[in-house]
Amino acid sequence: MKKLTTVLLVLIAAAGFAFAGGKSDKPLMGVVTPAADHGFTAESIRHGEAQVKKLAAEHGFDYRYMTADESGEQSNAVETILGMKPAVIVLWPVTGDELRSAAQSVTDAGVPLIIYDRFIEGFTPTAEISGDNVAIGEGAGRYFNNYFSAELARGRVNYLEFKGDSSTVPMERTNGFLSTASKNFNMVQSFVTNWSQQTSMEQMENYLNTKSVAEIESIQAIFTHDDEIVFGIVEALKNYHGPAKINIKLINGVSAGEGFMALFENSGLTGVDFMTYTFSPSMVRDAIDLGYKAMQGETLQKSYKIPTEMIDKTNYKQYMQSELYKVRYSL
Repeated sequence: MKKLTTVLLVLIAAAGFAFAGGKSDKPLMGVVTPAADHGFTAESIRHGEAQVKKLAAEHGFDYRYMTADESGEQSNAVETILGMKPAVIVLWPVTGDELRSAAQSVTDAGVPLIIYDRFIEGFTPTAEISGDNVAIGEGAGRYFNNYFSAELARGRVNYLEFKGDSSTVPMERTNGFLSTASKNFNMVQSFVTNWSQQTSMEQMENYLNTKSVAEIESIQAIFTHDDEIVFGIVEALKNYHGPAKINIKLINGVSAGEGFMALFENSGLTGVDFMTYTFSPSMVRDAIDLGYKAMQGETLQKSYKIPTEMIDKTNYKQYMQSELYKVRYSL
């Protein structure tokens, strides 16, 4: 992912908000998210912008939408918005713990705070909302159990793990997987990809180029935290021309975007099945909606989990006709 060096994408609701002149008497919603120019986060930003703009036009409030690619810049963005006396702040942290001080400043000021996707451990905002990462991991564990039922009955099944990063999201997905997956699954090696397709490709290539034939041929499955990670792994496997036979039978992802749907049609790999879980960029719209409810003084639950759905070769065509898929690609 291309890094952006400054806080960018400062979007202001058009009607009634002035910087140089007087202040608007309309309530203000602040939104702070990670920055990106492609991939899941970039899609999420577009959906977040669209939803806050829509609600602001419908209900007559102003907003400030800021993105940053580092935690320090995000903290500055939160403080900037906090100085504008917002009615609510919606925060999607780059890294949860590094936003602890900024988040505490928001609650200390009595401003409702909605935290999306990456949480701050031990911190209680007005509400938290995310995809159900634990359920994703648990479901993947059960799917792996069923898929490898014959092999598991005979003994151990070796797999590689490719994690997103060190935030709460990967932790929940891995812990969910371990809670349901058979104890006969043996994790040979775990990699941290930072959600990067390029990184996962390089890690897989390095594994294939440095391990013995026996080690490579022992791997039957790959457990990952994201579709983008899978794309890098697939490229590495397609480009491998070494002496080992690839015995990988199943690779999972998370997101269920159109790129993953293409793997069901033609991955370029023989004998490899794929499975993913829905985790749409449009989910950020739900966080914006909670922000508006908080502006209205509604009492919110402390935690919201957005349901997920398993997608594999048996149902991907039906999924591509669903409302969830259509909304994701509506922008």
